[in-house]
Amino acid sequence: MRRLLIKHDSVRDVLIFLLPSFLGFCIFILFPIIASVGLSFTNYRGGKTIAFVGLKNYLIAFHSSGFQEAFWVTLTFVVFTVFFQIVLGLVFALILNQKIVGRSFFRGIIFLPVVLSTIAISLAFMLIFNPQKGPVNNFLMSIGFDPLAWLASPKTSLMTVIIVTVWRQFGYYMVLFLAGLQTINPTLYEAAEIDGADSVRKFRHVTLPMLTPILFLCIILALIQAFQVFDQIFVLTGGQQGGGPAGSTTTLVFDIYLNAFNNWQMGYSCAEAIILLIIILFITVIQYKQQQKWVTYDII
Repeated sequence: MRRLLIKHDSVRDVLIFLLPSFLGFCIFILFPIIASVGLSFTNYRGGKTIAFVGLKNYLIAFHSSGFQEAFWVTLTFVVFTVFFQIVLGLVFALILNQKIVGRSFFRGIIFLPVVLSTIAISLAFMLIFNPQKGPVNNFLMSIGFDPLAWLASPKTSLMTVIIVTVWRQFGYYMVLFLAGLQTINPTLYEAAEIDGADSVRKFRHVTLPMLTPILFLCIILALIQAFQVFDQIFVLTGGQQGGGPAGSTTTLVFDIYLNAFNNWQMGYSCAEAIILLIIILFITVIQYKQQQKWVTYDII
């Protein structure tokens, strides 16, 4: 019987296959980051004239009321969206991990918004939350409540965007939690039952500790995605002139967009983008440092 000889790929062959992806990374990620860092120290406004201004753009950002308001709006958005996405994802994962009729169907239905276009979903919710003819306000009036100006009032606009974002995204985290639940060793539950643990104690002492690696991943992904929200703000609040009313939904990313493409303050917007990058990196590093205190990687 002839033996099949398998030759190890040389370093040159590996580099040739990696070249397209590496070029894409350099052109679309690495170079824009380097260019943004460089432009953040200039007064570039899209023309031919450009001058070095040092840290002026960063100082303006830290003292700008618009930047500060956008930061707090972003922080509020991040806290509420991350919390509800994780909680709803975990709750529905626990429910749909049980042997119930039609669980595959419900899993697909809940995950469906994740694969749909963000623009299409936002346009649909613009009609759903229409103050005059929207079905939500019609329902509220039918049960005796006053209609709400969902996207037209500073008091409710950010809440509405949060609702849309959570509805679209929590199915993604549900799938991740489902994958984690199915890797938990059933003998752990059997041992807990022998010790007299009820459902709450089994969740607290078995399910939750075993899900901490998935929970950690979900929190990191949700935080990064929440800080970068843009599509929903752009569509739901009025396109290029959006972020309202009265700046109530202007997040950091949308503020960067407005300064860059409406006000043509390219250098200043690049400084804002670098500050946002530093914030995300700082939070991510803190999460990685703290994971040793609560994340369990032991697999039994």
